[in-house]
Amino acid sequence: MKRTFALIIIICFLLPSCNSAPPTTEPEQLSLQYTAASIPWLADLSQCAGTNNVSFEQRGADFLDPQSADVVIRIGLPKGLGPFVYQISTDDLLVIVDQQNPINNLTAAQVFGLFTGQIQNWKDIDGADAPVQVWVFAAGEDLQQVFEQTVMEGSPVTSLARLATSPEEMLQVVEKDSTAIGIINRRNMAGNVTDVYMAASGLPVLAITLAEPQGNLAQVIACMQK
Repeated sequence: MKRTFALIIIICFLLPSCNSAPPTTEPEQLSLQYTAASIPWLADLSQCAGTNNVSFEQRGADFLDPQSADVVIRIGLPKGLGPFVYQISTDDLLVIVDQQNPINNLTAAQVFGLFTGQIQNWKDIDGADAPVQVWVFAAGEDLQQVFEQTVMEGSPVTSLARLATSPEEMLQVVEKDSTAIGIINRRNMAGNVTDVYMAASGLPVLAITLAEPQGNLAQVIACMQK
């Protein structure tokens, strides 16, 4: 069930590297769109921005629009790569359960069965006698897109799954329910949850621009790539 990101190694070499531009003296107003999963990188971006003023706008991955922002940040490769895509980091996608859940490791087949609804009780995989509560993100979120590509492979998530609106909510609902199972990226891991399966590793965290970055924007992206 699990599809590796072997192509990422090739893609990373093909992605353009944003070279440092000549120093600029005047601060600029920069606009940024980002997904909820990419929030951990906003602090790095703010530091790299220095005296530049940055406006931040959170959007679902499907609604990121390089035409209305200087740069957008997301996790995983979008369906259509633009000409100016820069890898600024990597991350992993994990399947998580509450620490009170006795299950501490799952196979690819078990994860597929749980999220499709083929496995509806934890006792069927040597867990507690309790119904499985699946949590996912909306289809337009980058983490959900990666999960559907690597684990679901075209199969729909169970209709009984509940939607988490953010990584923070995903962590909260899973750690409060020993019957719950969900997904999260490693950089957002926190609280009393346990990762039981790695759905994808080495996912590229990307900065995408409509045109080749110049001036201060080029410096900011180059700073984040270090």
